[in-house]
Amino acid sequence: MKHAQNLLQLLPIAATLVLLGFLVQGFLARAVYPFDIEWMEGGMLVHVLRVREGLGLYIEPDADFIPYIYPPLYPWVCGLFGEPSYLIGRSVSMAGTLAAAGAAVFAVRKEGAAWGIAVAAGGLYLSCYGASGFFYDLVRADSLAIGFAAWSIALCRQATPRTVIASGLLLTLAFVAKHNWAMFGLPMLLWLGFARSWRVAGIFAAASVIPALVVTAGIQVASDGHYLTYLLEVPSSHPLVAERAWPKSEIELLECLKWTSGLAAIAGLVFVKRFTRDAAYWLAILGMAAFACILMRAHHGGYINVLMPGHWAIAVCGGAMLGRVTERWQHPGVMLPVAAVLCWQIWDNRWDPAKTMPTAEDAEAGQVVIDRIAEIEGPVFAPHFPWYPVLAGKEPSVPLISLWDIDHKGGPYKPQARSVRKALAEQRWAAVITPDKKLRHGLEEYYESSERFSGRAMLTRTGYRVKPTTIWVPKDLDPEPDEAPAPADPELPGDTPESPGPVEGDI
Repeated sequence: MKHAQNLLQLLPIAATLVLLGFLVQGFLARAVYPFDIEWMEGGMLVHVLRVREGLGLYIEPDADFIPYIYPPLYPWVCGLFGEPSYLIGRSVSMAGTLAAAGAAVFAVRKEGAAWGIAVAAGGLYLSCYGASGFFYDLVRADSLAIGFAAWSIALCRQATPRTVIASGLLLTLAFVAKHNWAMFGLPMLLWLGFARSWRVAGIFAAASVIPALVVTAGIQVASDGHYLTYLLEVPSSHPLVAERAWPKSEIELLECLKWTSGLAAIAGLVFVKRFTRDAAYWLAILGMAAFACILMRAHHGGYINVLMPGHWAIAVCGGAMLGRVTERWQHPGVMLPVAAVLCWQIWDNRWDPAKTMPTAEDAEAGQVVIDRIAEIEGPVFAPHFPWYPVLAGKEPSVPLISLWDIDHKGGPYKPQARSVRKALAEQRWAAVITPDKKLRHGLEEYYESSERFSGRAMLTRTGYRVKPTTIWVPKDLDPEPDEAPAPADPELPGDTPESPGPVEGDI
């Protein structure tokens, strides 16, 4: 019977390994694509370039650079590996994704689950690639942050002085990658205090809070006070989208791992007779993950990549619960349905590779665009594609999403958002490149359409779907006797994934 039990464990392990091979193959194919798969990738490479050149990230915004509203760890890490490139950025994100999956395996195994279920927990998280918007391997901070945070959460559960120190330091790294991860420190601290001892909780607090405060204070001083303005005040001026807070985000979370979550919930209700302190830890993590996902999804422009913390927590909690059941009833008749559901869930979350993979046609079209930019004499403004001018040997553009972030009523940098309109009015750029979406900010007043790139090749594969379409050149303007101030821009339309605007909503 024990032999049959062990053989059945091989089923979810095999399913996870097949998924991992499929995923890594896709990661590697996307890693070498030399253009944007998602439109914020190029802007992040601009951040890496500034780090490499010793330039500040958090500066007063102008038409040359406006930073993302994220902390700096991801561009810092990417900058360690050489000149900015899509390959380096995506490789860092791949490593973060695999680290998060490894932390899921570690966490579930430490809860006493058999190896088959523990490995499957990592597979469940990896299977949410499509449900997370195919963001696991992009040039963005998401995966690096969750890699650090996942190991922080897994190690904190061990609750020894050594592991909580490591947990606190890892949580600090997650916080410096994406600051919303700081929220998870609260349930971790409280659980350590009530379930273990307040001395251990104090060690965790010292190992997480003190380094985070030191790093934050250092960046705040070095940026002349702009750092926290970007991280806190700018997003606080953004509205929330009620229908994404309820019920959309809850439905999305419940659907992503519905088979394993449903079985784990049933098992918990039927077989678990008492509520343990160990279970309280994971329920607290799951509750905080759900709250964070709801909040970030509701933020103006919040895309489904913000559900990644929820996917990880659901995978771990489900795996731990199923592991507890199979540990209590070590019988093939119990392991068989559990293994079958785990395999089915991984299969059910499959995705179409064609939707995620850029093609040779995309790469060829991209080279045509870069060659054309290089032919233009003078600077080129491409806010939807801020890295493309760099590929053509020119200065980078300000990322458009950064401009949108500060151009909200009541925002601290709302007046500075007009710097782009002023630069367009001065015809600072020899050409402007846009997709079919309107740029606004006076583009059509001071520039005229000159030529177009035809076809759908080079369209981004996820998030805000854009491609270079139109080249604008300066108009011949009648001279005016006195320079009049440029009229104020109208308010931007709702910037959600369904209309022009940011595809992430961290606050």
